[in-house]
Amino acid sequence: MVGGIGLVELQVVAASGPQFGELYGPVAFLTGSAIMLGSLVAGWYYWHDRPRYMALGAVLGAWVMYPAVMPNNGITHPLGYALVFAFPVAVGRIIQQDARTLLMRIRRNQLASRTALAASGLFAVFFAFSAGTLSLNPDTVPSMDTTRKVVVVPLTDPLVSWPAVEFYFPSVPLAGFVSIGTVILVGVLATLVGLNAGYVADRWTRANDETADSAFAGSLAASGATACCCCAPAMYGVLSAVFGAAATPVYWAFMDPTSPVGGLFLTVSVLLLVATLVRSSDRRPVQSSASAGVPSSSD
Repeated sequence: MVGGIGLVELQVVAASGPQFGELYGPVAFLTGSAIMLGSLVAGWYYWHDRPRYMALGAVLGAWVMYPAVMPNNGITHPLGYALVFAFPVAVGRIIQQDARTLLMRIRRNQLASRTALAASGLFAVFFAFSAGTLSLNPDTVPSMDTTRKVVVVPLTDPLVSWPAVEFYFPSVPLAGFVSIGTVILVGVLATLVGLNAGYVADRWTRANDETADSAFAGSLAASGATACCCCAPAMYGVLSAVFGAAATPVYWAFMDPTSPVGGLFLTVSVLLLVATLVRSSDRRPVQSSASAGVPSSSD
């Protein structure tokens, strides 16, 4: 986390505009439509008794295409606010219904529960820096002075305009902002990452010699999904630190509100993290050698 934040803080802000900005809108529309249609088809054929899967796919697909299809990027449209609030509801509904047994196992396992809390907190800090909502290396402009500032300003992140508390503490130095939208987005991702980390800890603490391969496979699936979510927001920071201004196209692919790249990374990360939790909840808990022969609640 510390190394990733260090690379992100060295990133170069692009001086020129987007080179392929005219393609962002059509690509976002096609990509979002494909996600919504794919979720509908997959849900109908494989999970017709779980419409909540189709609902999550519809929310994520609409998230990708929203800035491209709405006038003025939809920064003040009520549909955008509804979409942001529907995001945690759709994710939470699936976790509540289909990962309930996993949540119970994590809650009963002290190491797993502590791991989940620690991973959630660490990821929230990392994501805040990599997404630009916090910075220890703020871009200085002539109007900035050495006076501490805390102001409320409108900021478009995510999707729509939110009243945000923007702050700058030059003695640290620390600058950033926080809004309801960013709290929702970071909160959902950090919770999913923490639960996946808790699942990994739970599998490892329950595994004995005979089930080590199964536990490792489950841990690998969860850690792979978590890695995708962690790498996405820091990708430009790493490339910028290595390649400098040559990474400008990547900068605009993430920063332009009409670009589908950020929404695609969000979609893939959420689907991987949620899918891992649902599949893990369906697995039979691995007994430790100390409890071998003792019937479990699943028996």
